[in-house]
Amino acid sequence: MRKILPCGLGIIIAFLFSADLWGQERPLDVPYVPSRPEVVAEMLRMAKVTKDDLLYDLGCGDGRIVITAAKLYGTKGVGIDIDPERIKESVANAAEAGVSHLVRFIEMDLFEADFHEATVVSLYLLTSVNLRLRPRLLAQLKPGTRVVSHNYGMDTWKPDQSSVVMVNDMAHDVYLWIVPANVSGIWEWAWPDIFPKKVCQLELDQLFQYPQGKMKVGEEELLLKDIFLEGENLRFIVEREEGDKTTTMAFAGHARGHTIEGTAEIRSQAKKNKKTWRATRRPGTMKPLDTEIDEGNSLFR
Repeated sequence: MRKILPCGLGIIIAFLFSADLWGQERPLDVPYVPSRPEVVAEMLRMAKVTKDDLLYDLGCGDGRIVITAAKLYGTKGVGIDIDPERIKESVANAAEAGVSHLVRFIEMDLFEADFHEATVVSLYLLTSVNLRLRPRLLAQLKPGTRVVSHNYGMDTWKPDQSSVVMVNDMAHDVYLWIVPANVSGIWEWAWPDIFPKKVCQLELDQLFQYPQGKMKVGEEELLLKDIFLEGENLRFIVEREEGDKTTTMAFAGHARGHTIEGTAEIRSQAKKNKKTWRATRRPGTMKPLDTEIDEGNSLFR
């Protein structure tokens, strides 16, 4: 498939143009129309782009997203586009803007691109193309990477943030996703000073940035409340009843690979203390992030 043209800059038409019409070796998916500066500014604002980021624009058109980021924030950027004319235009625009030392442009199909180093990815593609690209985004990008899109969403992958930019009475949607760590699976740890002679387990299913599950202490099952995941940062609350006493455990952890480690604030009546915890994922229990949760096949049915 021919790569989508604009680096976040194309207008989407839901039909393909023939190779003969454009004189290209392969047909382009969409014609090129640049995004308005107001939309570009909102995409960069929502993604919180800084000089420490590496921005990849998949379908970069005339390069204005990475060029604008470089000019305003000192951000390093890479624009990828399959159209050689757009790449030539991007290179010329970067030189004119004085940011050639910060940005580069690659003529390539976005479905063949390696963008694993990105901390921010920008898009302006059809939803159907976003969905084809979604597995590559989840496979390549590190947890915490921001993905920002003009007008087109990711279907069941709901955005973390969205906004509307009005330009000449026309509404432009901007969506932001933060790539989550995959915390699905069964996690185990020992907590001898809290639960002597018992193994603690955290059993999680996950759809994109939305985990759900329970905690087990030995054979006792405890539901998770207020569970929240952003990038690698996981938080949840567990309440445990013992007679007329309620113990509340507020967990905060950092998930990296097959390990979660952090602290838990334990509150019981007037007492409060903080303990560290470090859990390891049981081999073979992790599931893909974009698999719908099936209650019949849940880890903790």
